[in-house]
Amino acid sequence: MMNPYVRYTVQFTSAAGTANSSFAFKGGAQCATACINRYSSYVNSVQVDNIQNAWAVYDGMLTNSTSADWLAHDGTLMLGAGVQYYQPAAGATSSQSYTFCAPLLGLLGSQQSAPLYLINGTLQIQFDWQSNIYAVYQVGTGTDPVWTGMTITNVQLVYDKVMPEEAFIHKVRSDMMQGAKYVYGYTNLSNVTLPTTFGTGAGTLNLNYGLNVSSLQGVLATQYNTANLASSANAVSFSNNMNQFQVSLDGRLISSLSLNSTTDPALYFAEAQKVLGRLFDASITSPLVNTATAAQAGANGNASGGNFITTYFVAGASAQRVNEGLAFQGSPCSILNIQTGLNGSTNNITSANSTLYFILISAFQLLIDATGSVEIVR
Repeated sequence: MMNPYVRYTVQFTSAAGTANSSFAFKGGAQCATACINRYSSYVNSVQVDNIQNAWAVYDGMLTNSTSADWLAHDGTLMLGAGVQYYQPAAGATSSQSYTFCAPLLGLLGSQQSAPLYLINGTLQIQFDWQSNIYAVYQVGTGTDPVWTGMTITNVQLVYDKVMPEEAFIHKVRSDMMQGAKYVYGYTNLSNVTLPTTFGTGAGTLNLNYGLNVSSLQGVLATQYNTANLASSANAVSFSNNMNQFQVSLDGRLISSLSLNSTTDPALYFAEAQKVLGRLFDASITSPLVNTATAAQAGANGNASGGNFITTYFVAGASAQRVNEGLAFQGSPCSILNIQTGLNGSTNNITSANSTLYFILISAFQLLIDATGSVEIVR
């Protein structure tokens, strides 16, 4: 199996449509992946991926691990990135039907081919769609269409089926009969949330999380206005004047940098790029532009922060290392501790109650034995 993606058709419904109303998808990337609440995959009934709040993971990766050109062109066509959808007539109780193609994450998100011929069982992929319509769309440039629901149809897994030569298959199976296992490495993504209740004030948050992985590669954090997640308002990742982001693995602090998004947004951006492995990749351009208002431009670092502070904010801490066995490139971690601090409303940047979404990136391995059974090495 190569190049898999899932296609699905979305149609929004309401009691009575409003003429000249418009909408877009939720999030900084404004992509149709906002429809996905949870993403899971299973091989032979063994759970391989379990990504809660998958929409936030997609949003964080699409806005920080693609490029401005991709979002403006490929992403527009495949996922509706940044597209304003219009309701042409009053009284219509549904939108048009829109079909999208979403890339897969985790096990099947790799560019390598998955050896299905070695698996003696089933491959299952499960999408749980959003139950709250306000988690999916935001008002566009016109009137709110006031959607009350959506239907998802024509869901299909699409992939290239590659048939290796029989001699190659026999050689691989012969080696496995001698006790060798087929090793399929992939990047595992998981997500955990942490709500803030400081409003416009300052405060510190602490998260202890039992992770139990042998190769944590990094931690990313995005932050959304909680109230906007439950309404048709725009919900994008904003800094909320974050002035502390420290990650500890089993009590060991992995970065001693003092991070303050209000005065030094460049440090947050650089540390997040280290996690994604693109700090000095000159061929990739982010969607960041300078959108600071006159008042914000005089507020220390916000002049250069632009829409990184207001739309595409991400905090990051890299845990990359090479262990003695060279099997993984991350750090072992049983208990993950994250400390974040918010500075409150200051420097012409307004704070709000928010929800933090932490994206945990780890190296996993899927091992397949001669009988087709699988196990996960974390």
